[in-house]
Amino acid sequence: MAAHDHLASYITRTDSGALYDKPGLDLLVVQTGLCRAVIALQGAQVLEFTAQGRAPLLWLSPAAVFEAGTPVRGGVPLCLPWFGENTRDPAKPKHGLVRSQQWELAGSEERADGSVVLVFRFRHAGDALFASSFECELRVGLGTALAFDLALTNTAEVATEYSWALHTYFAVEDIAGVEVEGLSGVSYRDKTRGFARDVLDGMQVFTGEVDRVFEQAPAQQTIHTPNPITTRSAGCHTVITWNPGAELAVTIGDIGAHFSGFVCVEHGNAFANSWQLAAGETAHASLTLSR
Repeated sequence: MAAHDHLASYITRTDSGALYDKPGLDLLVVQTGLCRAVIALQGAQVLEFTAQGRAPLLWLSPAAVFEAGTPVRGGVPLCLPWFGENTRDPAKPKHGLVRSQQWELAGSEERADGSVVLVFRFRHAGDALFASSFECELRVGLGTALAFDLALTNTAEVATEYSWALHTYFAVEDIAGVEVEGLSGVSYRDKTRGFARDVLDGMQVFTGEVDRVFEQAPAQQTIHTPNPITTRSAGCHTVITWNPGAELAVTIGDIGAHFSGFVCVEHGNAFANSWQLAAGETAHASLTLSR
């Protein structure tokens, strides 16, 4: 594997000032014969991914903020070690801590099929924000598809609960015309109704605010839009569907009128599917996204 200090020829180091005219974050641009991607070292967050000859897969908000310690709206942020509000202390940052922390690029490799894999690592020593220590390795595969392999190790001396999700923002022409297939018959919690339980019948559509947590979800979904998107996971048992809708979007500064250009279909393990890891235990999950 290529080391971080000696970047492979397909990786260029840049920053958000050069790329988006908003200085603040270190970025990596990956360009191969199969795809182009932009990844922030903060959060190991993929901001852009476009396979050769295909429409862009991800949505990055035109109003995104690029400041150290501030989450970037769009792409694929990793929410961990808790998803959503911290149930024990709602005053803590939403969606955990890793998405706003600097990660290490531990290596990269080019495979025979022309795809490349970048390996990112993050270590949390344990603090007032999250008492247990843990280590994450996120392998990001870039080829004709975008792939993630997550390994999470509880390095604490006590068993700990972890909930997480890859909070993917997919680019769509118009949220009003989007349908998500692959969740019919699955039980979900509806955040817009105080997490009331219900069961989806048919396609997931977006006629207003949608914020649903599907537990024990199937491994594959299809997002129907003019350039359909397929999601396939292993070890991810929770799927979250989200779009704020017009009314809520105007209250979110880095979304606003841009809400119609994305849909979130997120994969991970949260709520009833949260990982319960013994001291020293490692858990794995993977996700592949393509259009």
